[in-house]
Amino acid sequence: MTSNTNSKTVPSETLAQIYELFLYKKKDIIAIQEKLGINGDTNRKIEKTLADSYKLFLHLVEEMVPIQEMLGIVGNPILAVVLRSDKACEASAKISFSELYNWFLYLKEDVMAIQEKLGIIGYTNQAITEEADKNARIILRKFEEFHGPLEDDLGVILPKYGEMGVKRIMFTGEGLPLFPRVSPQQLHEIFVKNPANTSRLEQVI
Repeated sequence: MTSNTNSKTVPSETLAQIYELFLYKKKDIIAIQEKLGINGDTNRKIEKTLADSYKLFLHLVEEMVPIQEMLGIVGNPILAVVLRSDKACEASAKISFSELYNWFLYLKEDVMAIQEKLGIIGYTNQAITEEADKNARIILRKFEEFHGPLEDDLGVILPKYGEMGVKRIMFTGEGLPLFPRVSPQQLHEIFVKNPANTSRLEQVI
């Protein structure tokens, strides 16, 4: 691997940013491993340099391989080539920032494929999804004030989601359930036991 861009020519702020991006992927992979009951080794402590970010990247790719094999998911072939090349040549930190960032994007896509398979929300999207989840829960509490106890039988709730084209209910990295993106009207139809009674729905939403 050759490079004309190393950690000496990349601003420290930029190095810190890509380091943080890899840390988020590290958290995502830990959540995946916990979901699958895999004991990984992603707790290593590293410094905020391009070289160490590259080492963490290689480590995360290596952690991904058994997960992808377990789930029957084909990862990005470029990442496999990079990992093999590094092992064969014992490559050092002679890697450009642009190359590492591009590989981060490939890694991100592979992680997202696994998350989609397992129904896990990634840490990079968790703040947005949890805000939407919070809003949905507020609406449901208002529904309960007007309609009394809401539907809590999954045998009833899940088919209703299916009728609306929702394939799965997603979960955060900590295993907390998240509501899919549905409108207040759809939440009303799913959770209110007598959805035909919409006379006071506008007051709720």
